[in-house]
Amino acid sequence: MTVAVIADSAASLPPALAARWGIAVVPLQVVVGDDSWAEGVGIGHDDVVARLRAGEDLTTSQPTAAAFDEAIAAAVADGAEGIVLLTLAGTLSGTAQAARAAAERSRVRVEVVDTRTVAMAMGFAAIAAAQAALAGGSVARVADAARTAAATARCVFSVESLDHLRRGGRIGPAVAAVGRVLGIRPVLEVVDGEVIVASRARSLARARAALHATVDEAVARCSRPAVAVMGVGADDAAVAMAREIEARHPQVAPVVLGQVSAVLAAHAGPGTLSAVVSDLPG
Repeated sequence: MTVAVIADSAASLPPALAARWGIAVVPLQVVVGDDSWAEGVGIGHDDVVARLRAGEDLTTSQPTAAAFDEAIAAAVADGAEGIVLLTLAGTLSGTAQAARAAAERSRVRVEVVDTRTVAMAMGFAAIAAAQAALAGGSVARVADAARTAAATARCVFSVESLDHLRRGGRIGPAVAAVGRVLGIRPVLEVVDGEVIVASRARSLARARAALHATVDEAVARCSRPAVAVMGVGADDAAVAMAREIEARHPQVAPVVLGQVSAVLAAHAGPGTLSAVVSDLPG
């Protein structure tokens, strides 16, 4: 059985990596005023960062119904007999619900996997699914590979300000309160679809040290670790962090290096730095 893998753009998969594994990407929407653009098509990461730094208010929305239908139809036209469709955490977006509606309209079986996470924690889950599909796995087996990878991945990040996450409703009052404590830079983690405070740092340097510590701990627990480092308008910091991780953990080289998706950038804000560790199947 030929199984195709589709992921929404919150997976933040670098285009070359998505192409390498044959993963189709469905774009979420970035909304500015009365205008809405499909990310990666009408608006990109750098444009979002520039608009945020200029003080513009950005919101986001799930992919259009047509975008899901078109991705499924394209996969079927390419010979897919079944599809596994990965979405970001349903607790953070209505994307999973929209994907399930699209699955019901499909003439082939479409298994929707709410990964309960975001960014490359979801991206690595898509790669795990693609690996299972290439090995001849059924829809159920490919979906299970995605769920396992997503559930065991660690996704941590530091932000310059919690304001963007607070305004977008992606954090609760308790987390937002931490950011109001003078001098505290919270290190956040996505756990089972919720953004929690993983640790509290007194400086940017200590926050980034906490990210490194999480990576070290997570890599030590993996049999086949894969690591990604991504930022929001923080390219130099992301490169430096990736190179340091590769020096300490040669087995994870090369670290996947890139930018978080435009939609996630709109919620996290400029200066965000994230690290993801996943244990990919052999």
